[in-house]
Amino acid sequence: MRFPRVSGATLAGENVLLPREFEGDPTLLVVSFQWQQRSLVDPWCSVADQLAARYDAFEYYELLVVDWRSRVLVGRERRTDLLADGKRERLLVLRVNKRQFRQSLGLLGEGTVYALLLDDGHVVRQAAGFPASSTIEGLLTLLRDWEAARPSVGEPQPSNSAG
Repeated sequence: MRFPRVSGATLAGENVLLPREFEGDPTLLVVSFQWQQRSLVDPWCSVADQLAARYDAFEYYELLVVDWRSRVLVGRERRTDLLADGKRERLLVLRVNKRQFRQSLGLLGEGTVYALLLDDGHVVRQAAGFPASSTIEGLLTLLRDWEAARPSVGEPQPSNSAG
């Protein structure tokens, strides 16, 4: 399934267009719907930090999804000081129709967090809740396969032109 085209913002207030501006191949998204879900978000981010250190092209982001009608600020000043510097840069706030967003990705509810692995804007893997060891191992296997399939530096790239 394709990740929906949505706009979001960094904590610094810079607008981003998703999935176009995701920098990663592949990209892991940790999606939460409430700030109070940090206890489920942080373990995913720890796993993602380790993967990012191991795989050069891998990137991850945390998406905090809030309803577009909500007037509540996400706690820019008060709550983000609890995040480490590197985490602040990875946190994107999406103000969207939450029900529509969930439905477009097949997410069942807002009571847990979701981890979505994207490749070229398509969701290729999905998990919910706390990162289980089997889920992490599956992700590692997928990334190893991904890296093995990449052409080496200096290796000729396959051509799409007929000729």
